[in-house]
Amino acid sequence: MKQLRLPIFTSKIKYYNLRIVPQDLIFENVIALKKQFEFTFGKQPLSRSKPHITIASFKMNSKYQDLLIQVFDQLSQRETFKLHIDGFDVFENSKTLYLKISKKNALTTLHGDLQVLYEKHLKGRAKSFAISENPHMTISKTRGKKMLYQSLHHFQNRGYSRQIEVQHLTLVSRSKYKTWERQHEIQFS
Repeated sequence: MKQLRLPIFTSKIKYYNLRIVPQDLIFENVIALKKQFEFTFGKQPLSRSKPHITIASFKMNSKYQDLLIQVFDQLSQRETFKLHIDGFDVFENSKTLYLKISKKNALTTLHGDLQVLYEKHLKGRAKSFAISENPHMTISKTRGKKMLYQSLHHFQNRGYSRQIEVQHLTLVSRSKYKTWERQHEIQFS
């Protein structure tokens, strides 16, 4: 009798996020702001997320992960650059309070480089590829517009302005409904 063999699925669709993770001091400052938000307004969606600036997000079969790392490692030829955090603002549609990041030429160039790498190496493999056009660091989402604007007023009165030195990018991934896992760092020259 012939034995029936089922295919073994060794790869799966994962969600990927290419991001800037701020250096330790700024990271801890933003964690403190998130805790202050939670203390004042209660635990909300994303109030406990790790501080970062999303550069690009997409879905892709994990069997292409080695290729993805190889492609993104080409960004290591870039030089370090600085970004400036300059106060608070909101995305009204998603009811999100965030720290504003000034858009510098280096960030625009990085976005262009990513688009070229996507077109040349990842098109057809990476789905829903989106480059974040509005750089920011999320503090928290809120339950409604009233809380959103109360939190904006609360934090604008305190203000926050710092400079980030971007020395690397971090690629993270997760399976659907799971938490982000640190994956790979791309160090700049």
